[in-house]
Amino acid sequence: MITKKIFGLVLPLTIFVIAAAGVYLATTRWRASQSPNRPPNKSDNKLANIEGLNKGDLVELPTLSTSTWEPVSLNQLKEKRILCVFFSPACSGCAKDVDLWKDLKEESTKRNTAFFIVDVGSDHEALKKFIVAYQLQNLPILFDPNHKVGPALKINFVPAYLLFVNDGRVLHRWDGIRNYEPQKDRARVAEFFQFGAD
Repeated sequence: MITKKIFGLVLPLTIFVIAAAGVYLATTRWRASQSPNRPPNKSDNKLANIEGLNKGDLVELPTLSTSTWEPVSLNQLKEKRILCVFFSPACSGCAKDVDLWKDLKEESTKRNTAFFIVDVGSDHEALKKFIVAYQLQNLPILFDPNHKVGPALKINFVPAYLLFVNDGRVLHRWDGIRNYEPQKDRARVAEFFQFGAD
């Protein structure tokens, strides 16, 4: 009799736990699939299906702000080409590209190309913490106080790299983490500058 009572309690409890675990896993996967900053996985097919700007597209380059709220108009720069990295401090994988950003900054000066790292997130405090945590104080980091640059430039995944002519024409686009190792991959920095503005 006691065994029947125990069995009568254990079976419903087991079914409840299994159902709750299934709902939790399904919800977690759904939320991850809805996040614009989610890291790539194997089913993403190397990010080949991400929609965004393409070579030759013409866009209106935005006015952004430095971390001290000074405006920077990308369409009024003297350099003919502009390379922008779009990221968010909430993107856990973006920090893997920090060494690449530092090398791109150095190389852009040699190639007369303006270079900016643009935060498309909405948390200015998180940006300041990110800058300190990864020692990015010497890099040209901008943010979008109006939160419009992401949709305007079709940034659907971060990090995203876009090379523009200063009139807003797209020269090239790269999506996703570059898996850059400074000691081995320094020559790969040149790939970001091989597209002409003619």
